[in-house]
Amino acid sequence: MRTIAILAFAILSCLSAAAQTDTLWISDAYTTHIIFSTDVTYADLSNNKIVAAKVVEQNRNILALKARCEFDEYTSVSALESNGTMHTYIVGYLESPSRLIVDTRVSSPASSGSHSGSNVTSNRKADAPTLPQMLSASQRLHHLGAQAYGITVLCENIVSYSDVTYITLSIRNRSGVSYDIKDATFVVESKKRSRRSVAIEKTVFPEGRHGSLICPAGERSKMAYSFKKMTLSKDQVLKIYFYENGGQRNLELTIDTDDINKAGKR
Repeated sequence: MRTIAILAFAILSCLSAAAQTDTLWISDAYTTHIIFSTDVTYADLSNNKIVAAKVVEQNRNILALKARCEFDEYTSVSALESNGTMHTYIVGYLESPSRLIVDTRVSSPASSGSHSGSNVTSNRKADAPTLPQMLSASQRLHHLGAQAYGITVLCENIVSYSDVTYITLSIRNRSGVSYDIKDATFVVESKKRSRRSVAIEKTVFPEGRHGSLICPAGERSKMAYSFKKMTLSKDQVLKIYFYENGGQRNLELTIDTDDINKAGKR
């Protein structure tokens, strides 16, 4: 009995320690989103009386979590991706979580922090532009953007070279509060949406990135991305979503078929 008690105490101690450092905090006032690399095929809640979860219909690689009520004990949430990767999180309640978006795709040194390590893609030819070159290039597009909350997001350049598509985004922050965003989310969506039709949507993941979208108050930030050859049908658009970390100032901009398919060579 004493051995069992010691073992139980050790397990609880480990759980408590993990909860202090790696806990996924959720609230009944805000929704927390976890973004995965591939579609979520299975999700499990250890206590569905206090936690609600659903896979986002528009992007099945996103799991939305919200507390049903305030709770004191820790619980867990697990999710299985279609690529076979399993994720499990210890979940606790916090009235105002500082992080409302958890992007599991940003996990390697090359794709975290300033993202300055991912400068090229495996498809890039020797004479193709590098991402640092794209980041420093002059703005060629001036009609692709969105503005709200004192924040302006722009698509400054779209360049196609061989089988690589480059997209450069910038943010200008005229508000008095810093705009903290880890990364942009790229989704190919159908132009035609109705209750009778099924919207076909696909999240597109960049092969490389360089720069940063984190934008202090009164400043500008910029990020260059590279993708495998990207084209759209006449009924599709590319939506770019900007989700603020720890805030609700979320923006989106739309890139039309012609802007992608007629992207000029640098």
